[in-house]
Amino acid sequence: MSIVCIGDSLTFGYGVNDSDNWVSIVSERVKNKIINKGVPGDTTRGMKERFINDVVNYKPSKVLIMGGTNDIFTNTSMITILNNIKNMVEVCETNNIVPIILTPLPVKENLYIKLMFVDMNYKKVNERLVELRKLLLQYGKDKNINSIDLGNLLPKNINLEEYFLEDGIHVSKEIHKEMAEIIYKGMLSL
Repeated sequence: MSIVCIGDSLTFGYGVNDSDNWVSIVSERVKNKIINKGVPGDTTRGMKERFINDVVNYKPSKVLIMGGTNDIFTNTSMITILNNIKNMVEVCETNNIVPIILTPLPVKENLYIKLMFVDMNYKKVNERLVELRKLLLQYGKDKNINSIDLGNLLPKNINLEEYFLEDGIHVSKEIHKEMAEIIYKGMLSL
């Protein structure tokens, strides 16, 4: 069984050591190398364009697809984001690869100093991420595509300062551990 993960900086593991990102942790748990094809700053369009080289050419049995956050930051329409993900799923189907869709994480809304998207309203970003999450889960349900929901990852009673990096977008190694656990359990149930 070979697995590829395609996504953006949240898949890449931006801001944490390679051994602390969720892909590495899941790889250890399944006792199989998982190829990390997360590219910081990438959008679902970029993922779609590199899908053959970064996924299909590895001939994996499964691919975990996680994207959309950068699309939201660049104000890409929900229809475009969903169509890009649908395209990747269709490529999987024609190449006998099992697609698994991961929903995007929320961002920290109450940033005092915004390091990446200075003029961005992070509350509105989260509202759009929730909308995308619902669309992806519904698409998975309608098309019988495996989906793992990471949207409710953060417990409501935690100190968010400890879980996000300074930019409010990328997450700490503790959240990567929690993501890995949810993804691992989700993969076991497939």
